[in-house]
Amino acid sequence: MKYFIWPLFILFLSTSCFAQRVTFNRGGISVKNYYQQVPYEFINGRIYLTVEFNGVRRRFLFDTGAPTQITNTLFSELKPQLINQTEITDAAGNKTSLDIVSLPEFKLHGLVFKDIPALVANSELYGCIGIDGVIGSNAMRNSIIQFVQHSKVMIITDDQSKIKLNNNNPTALITGEPQSYPFFILHLSGKKTLKVGFDTGTNNFLRLSGKDASKLAKSGVFEKLAVGYGASRRSLLGLQSPDSLSRLKMLPMAINGCIFDHVMTETAKSNNSRIGTRLLDYGTVTLDFVNHLFYFEPLKLSNDMQERTWPMKPVIEQGKLVVGVVWESLKGKLDVGDQILAIDGKSCETMDLCKWVNGESEEVMKGNTAILKVRNSQGKIGEVLLNRE
Repeated sequence: MKYFIWPLFILFLSTSCFAQRVTFNRGGISVKNYYQQVPYEFINGRIYLTVEFNGVRRRFLFDTGAPTQITNTLFSELKPQLINQTEITDAAGNKTSLDIVSLPEFKLHGLVFKDIPALVANSELYGCIGIDGVIGSNAMRNSIIQFVQHSKVMIITDDQSKIKLNNNNPTALITGEPQSYPFFILHLSGKKTLKVGFDTGTNNFLRLSGKDASKLAKSGVFEKLAVGYGASRRSLLGLQSPDSLSRLKMLPMAINGCIFDHVMTETAKSNNSRIGTRLLDYGTVTLDFVNHLFYFEPLKLSNDMQERTWPMKPVIEQGKLVVGVVWESLKGKLDVGDQILAIDGKSCETMDLCKWVNGESEEVMKGNTAILKVRNSQGKIGEVLLNRE
């Protein structure tokens, strides 16, 4: 059930500061003319790196949609200098204030990074995926990053001549404050365009913000398939608040000349639309922060992304599997918050969030139909037949 039910680990910064203007665009790699091949783990659409602090190897998530972060536990161990504080909004729309520290030094397979600003953040998700922090886009803002997915290697250099590039169709790479989040232009049907982030913190293909969906509603670039209500996205601070959602099917769109047809997407309660790590399944991505260029070298020039989707999305809440989102075809049959007791006869009365995050979600509802045994808010138990649409 890959790409069906997922908590998202996007950690997007909202720039509101208590003391002074916040920037994470400081520090960097300590030498010039560098080239390093860095192996990574790719698990459930997430990229993991081995980072060394004071001779101790740590597991970090690599997230271009976020600034660098360390957990409270690592902060207590390293005791880095506190330099600021900021308000943040995570990808689920939740808000809080966090400390910002300066990391004096860490190593990534021979590359030495110095004086990198980082948020001090904690999340139950971090414990689930076993990380001590996040390497964000701010740490890579002076480098060229190439993702070679077939060999699970990330090339990091500051010299474009040292990597293989398809120079036929690069597009502008747009970055800025406060963290150098990389954006590029997605070409939509009818010569329309959309500025999207390349976000390795999300494991889907395209996530369209509600704001962008509204702007494009009359442009003819997508077909609206369904409306729904609920919440299925979990980020740094927890599950998002329930809201109205739309499920869309995009007309043909292009990334650096490569065509993607029938892309399915759902609107998100976030500031920006984004392309996630699923793009890596279709070719090699290069983020050239040095020359401000985005490259995509596809495995093939045209891709049909047609897929069938479920009219319901479950989420984990307080140790239970519950209905997170209900799409219109199930209206009146299921409600947001109904507890899912069993799927196709397999009990789901208790559900561990960490197991769900780490792959158990892909082991259920693999076919085109499923029978859910549910308990509603009045305690009534019944069964509902689901069909992929």
